[in-house]
Amino acid sequence: MKTRRPITRKSITPAQFRNFIFAGRSVFTLENKTTNNYVTFKIKQVKKNNKPVDGQFAIECKMLNDTQTGYVFLGFLNMITKRFNKYRRTPNDYQGFKVLFWLLSNLERLEDFSDKQEIYHEGHCCKCGLPLTVPESIDSGIGPECNRKMLANSIDFLKKMGTWVEKLSYEENVRIALKQDPSIWNQIHIPDNIKPEEEFKVHRLFTAIGIF
Repeated sequence: MKTRRPITRKSITPAQFRNFIFAGRSVFTLENKTTNNYVTFKIKQVKKNNKPVDGQFAIECKMLNDTQTGYVFLGFLNMITKRFNKYRRTPNDYQGFKVLFWLLSNLERLEDFSDKQEIYHEGHCCKCGLPLTVPESIDSGIGPECNRKMLANSIDFLKKMGTWVEKLSYEENVRIALKQDPSIWNQIHIPDNIKPEEEFKVHRLFTAIGIF
C-alpha cells in the first residue's frame, strides 16, 4: 500500500507571499485568527498550447471542513487588465469570493493584519508544484531551482528595462527600477525587506477589480 507523503506546511510572511501568490502553481491557506476559520486557494497560471499565458490565472478555493464539495472553481483572473471573470455556476454569495477579493485588495498591506491572519503554503513549490524538501525552500515556499530561475528572469527583465547596474546588489537594482516604474512590482522577484506601503505608495496592484 502506497503511503502518502506528509504535507510540509509552513507559514510565510506577507513579503514572501507577494512573490509566492502568482508564481504559477501556488497553493496556500489563509487562517483567520479571530474566527479560527481556514480557506485554501489554488492559483494556477493558464496555459495555451502547453505554454503559460502571461498574467492569466485560474483560481479554485476550498473552505474549512468542506468534505463534500472539495475545491470550488471561482474563475479566471487577468493580472494585466485587472479583470476577474467569475465562474457562473459558482453562487455569487460563495464565501470564497469575499475572501479572494479582500486578499487582492489588501495585498500590499497584509502586514497590517498580521495579528489577525496567517498565511501558510501547503508544502509544494509555488512555481512548479513539486513537494518542498530543502529547509530554505520550505521557509519560502519555492524550490531552489525555481528560485534560481525566478531571480535570473528578474535580472533579465531589469536589464531589458535598462536600469541594471552590475556593481550594485540585486536589492539595490530593484529599488532603482521600482522608483522608475512602480508598476513592475508583480513582474519581478521583490526582496523581503522592500515593503510597498513604506516606499512605493503610488503603486497598488489592485486599486479596483473589474468583476464579470
